[in-house]
Amino acid sequence: MLSTSQIFDNVGEGDTHSDGGRNSKKIVSWKDKLLGNQDDFTDSVRAVPSIVNENEFELLEGDVNTSIIDWIPATEFSDRIKEILFKEMELAVIIKLLGRNIGYNTLYNHILFLWKPVNSIQLMDIANGYFLVKFQDLGDYNKALSQGPWIVYGQYLTV
Repeated sequence: MLSTSQIFDNVGEGDTHSDGGRNSKKIVSWKDKLLGNQDDFTDSVRAVPSIVNENEFELLEGDVNTSIIDWIPATEFSDRIKEILFKEMELAVIIKLLGRNIGYNTLYNHILFLWKPVNSIQLMDIANGYFLVKFQDLGDYNKALSQGPWIVYGQYLTV
């Protein structure tokens, strides 16, 4: 079974994946999806397995609609997919160190030291000095939001 991250992370290679010849499926590139090559996309959607646990889901017909509006590709997700994506981001915050930029590893080590999370956290660099922090535990999430101010190298860490 594929998790949500595996489905979106593996899309875009443009090749065919096989499990020994039984179930071959073509992976569609993001470009093809954005340009509206729906035939390839619907074939790959049918190859996605059904739900077994809450981290796995099946894309249904109409869950993802692409169009071009004023020469700009647009992708629209169904309410069901939006709920799944919002649930994935439920325990996530965006952080930025005011006044200076530091590297990923340095920031990651400092927030681990400051927040001392019970469970693991994921840190993602999202450009221009902003980072996305995804928590596994509600207590860790609440601590990061409520027990500041957090200071790294004499600068405020905005959460």
